[in-house]
Amino acid sequence: MAEDKFKLPNSSYEEVTKIIKSYGHFSEPAGLDDVSKLISMDKTVISRNIGFLRELNLIGSGQKKALTLEGKAIAQALEHEMPEEIRNNWRKVVLENEFMSKLVAAVKIRNGMDDSTFQSHIAYSAGQPKKPQFMTGAKTIIDILRASELIKESDGKFIVSKSDGLEGVTNTERVSSNKESALINSPVPLVQRSVEIQSPSTQIKININITVDCSVNELDDLGGKLNKVIRQINSDDNSLEDLADE
Repeated sequence: MAEDKFKLPNSSYEEVTKIIKSYGHFSEPAGLDDVSKLISMDKTVISRNIGFLRELNLIGSGQKKALTLEGKAIAQALEHEMPEEIRNNWRKVVLENEFMSKLVAAVKIRNGMDDSTFQSHIAYSAGQPKKPQFMTGAKTIIDILRASELIKESDGKFIVSKSDGLEGVTNTERVSSNKESALINSPVPLVQRSVEIQSPSTQIKININITVDCSVNELDDLGGKLNKVIRQINSDDNSLEDLADE
């Protein structure tokens, strides 16, 4: 039995990615007219793909819309034509979406599916009829799965790549991913240290909390900077204790 209806895209992979990139050019939520003018695409075409982008949590709600963090990451990778980042970001989106990840699992269970069979399976699983617009959407989803390199074409059918990610993404890795998302979305205390200073007449306890608020682009340098701060705190312990003598 088909599942509850999943909103399939209504355009090719090229058009869908063009829409994603276009929203990435706006610093504020944009309306359909704004996006339509930017990329010279009819706003009804854009509108028919918004539901799918929301299914994948790539774009927010509201009359005017903006990309989510996941959407911005994909838009940037697509804009700069960076294959590895495109693959990694699509893979993350697919594995975190129940419908999409089940499609990969279906290919794995069946030991592969040819293009026509896979398109029909996608439309059926989405609860959609076998009509041209839904077959177009199914083809776009296949292209996304191929871009994520979770599936590949071999001997006339689609099979799951060896590094399909369904088994490779462990619970520990998912927790780590969630922690990283929390770090990006909101400041969290990463270092907590207490220094207790005593003297004959007084006792002072100093709590040191370091809170980090950073963007995705700053994560690469974060570890080195934190280590430097921690070393500085450790080296300053004696200086703090000298306060007790004053």
